[in-house]
Amino acid sequence: MAKLSKHTFRISRPFNQNLLCALILFCLPGIYTALTGLGAGGGKPTSLVVANQTNAILYGLYALFACLGGSIVNLLRPKLSLIIGAVGYPLYVGSLWYYDRTGATWFPLFAGAILGVTCGILWTCVSMVAFSYPQEQHKGLYLSIQWAMRSLGASVGSAISFAANFNQKKAVGVTDPVYITFICIHCLAFVLAGLFALDPKDVTRDDGTHLAIFKQPTVVSEIKALGRCFRDKRMLLLTPAMIVCEMALGMTSTINGFYFNLRTRSLANLAFQLVQIISPMVLVAILDTKRIKSRRRRGTIGAVLMGVVAIGACCGLYGWMYKVDYAGLKTAPGTDWTDSGFGGLFAVYVLFGWVYAGFQMSVEWCSSSLSNDPTKSAQSAGYMRGMASLGMCIGFVMAAQQVPLVGQLSLQFALYIIGLVGMLWVLRFHIKETNYFDEDNVIAPQKIAEQIIDDQGGLSDDQARNIEKTPSKDAGNGLLQAA
Repeated sequence: MAKLSKHTFRISRPFNQNLLCALILFCLPGIYTALTGLGAGGGKPTSLVVANQTNAILYGLYALFACLGGSIVNLLRPKLSLIIGAVGYPLYVGSLWYYDRTGATWFPLFAGAILGVTCGILWTCVSMVAFSYPQEQHKGLYLSIQWAMRSLGASVGSAISFAANFNQKKAVGVTDPVYITFICIHCLAFVLAGLFALDPKDVTRDDGTHLAIFKQPTVVSEIKALGRCFRDKRMLLLTPAMIVCEMALGMTSTINGFYFNLRTRSLANLAFQLVQIISPMVLVAILDTKRIKSRRRRGTIGAVLMGVVAIGACCGLYGWMYKVDYAGLKTAPGTDWTDSGFGGLFAVYVLFGWVYAGFQMSVEWCSSSLSNDPTKSAQSAGYMRGMASLGMCIGFVMAAQQVPLVGQLSLQFALYIIGLVGMLWVLRFHIKETNYFDEDNVIAPQKIAEQIIDDQGGLSDDQARNIEKTPSKDAGNGLLQAA
C-alpha cells in the first residue's frame, strides 16, 4: 500500500487547490450541465424557444465577463472570485423550476443574465488554477481532474434525474425533487470556496517553492494586460478552436429535448456526461506521457486525435439527419429507448460528449502551455472562456432563431477544421519545450533547477533570477525572494 506523503492533505499544495476547484465544478457547472442536457433547460419540449433565448443571454454575458475575468480574478483573488462565481447557479436552477411550473419567462431571463456574469468569473478562476498551478509535465493531469469532476457532477445530476424519471414515458418537465436536489448541491460550493480557497501567493509546491513573485495588481495594469492578451497572435490563432469547443452543446441538447421523451433524454444525458470522464483520461495519457519527450509532439497527437473525432461526429450527425429526415419532423416524436429509432441518435449524441470534453481540453492544454505565470494565465484563461462562451452564445442564438440544424452543424464542422489547423500552427511554431526561465516572475521548481545545473554546470544570471533560494520575504507579499 502506497505511503501518504506529509504534503498529501496540505491545503496550500497546488494539486489540492486544483482539486478544490474541481469539486466546485462538480457542484456548480457539473450539475447545471446535467439540467441543460435534459433539453429545454430541463423543462418541457414546448419551452425550447424560451430556454434557448435564456441561454443566448447567459452566454452573451458570459463571453463578456469571461474576457474581463482575468483582470477580475487578479484583482479579487480566487476566494472572492469563486464565491461570486457560485451565486448565479442556484438562482438559475430556481428560475427554471419557477418557469416550468408557472410559464412566466421573466425569472429565467433575469437569472440567465446573472449567471452569465458570475460564471464568467468562476470559469476564469478555475481555469487559471489549472493553467498555472501545475508543473509543465502535469498540465494535462490538472485539466483532466477538473474535467472529470465537472463531468462526474453532471453524471450524478443526470443519474438523479434518470432515477426520478425512469418510469416517465411522456414528454413532461423535470420533477420537483430533482430541482431541489440540484439547488442543494449548488450551495455546497459556497462552503468549499469560503473555507479552503487560497491566494496564489500562499500556494507552495512540495519542494517548498512558490509559484511566482506576485506584484500588487492595479486596474490600469490589468486593463493593459487584457489589451495585450487580445493582441496576442497565438491567442488569435487559437480563437476558432476556442469558439467551437462548446458550441455543440446548444445543438445537441436541442435535438435531445425534441427527439427523445424525458426518460430517454435522461439516459442519453447520463451517457453524454459519463463519456466526458473517460475522454480526458485518454488525453492525459497522451499529453503528459513520459514516453514522448517532445511537448510539441504530445500536443500535436492529442489535437489531431480530437480533431478527427470531432469531424467524425459531425459526419455521423449529417448521416442521422438524412436518414430520419429531421427537417421534416414537425412535432416532437417522443422517442423512447425501446423504439427502433433510438440507437442512431444515441450513438452520435454520446460521441459529441467525447468531443465536448476532449476537443476543449486540447485547446486548454495549448493555451496553458504558453505561460506558467498565474497573472498571465488568468488573462489567457479568461480569453479562452470568453471565446468558448461566445461560441455557445452563437449556438443558442441559432437554436432560438430556429436556424436549420444542417446550417448549425455546417458552421461547427467548418470551425472544427479551421480550429484544428490553428492549434497545429501554434503547437509547431509558438509552444516551447519549456517556459521556465523565460518569464521573470515565475519561480522554477527545484527539480527543474537542479536538472539545469547538472546539464549546464551552473545557472546563468537570467536563470538564477527564477530560482527561489533565500527565506527573506518579498516586500508586502510574503513570497520567498528569488535570487
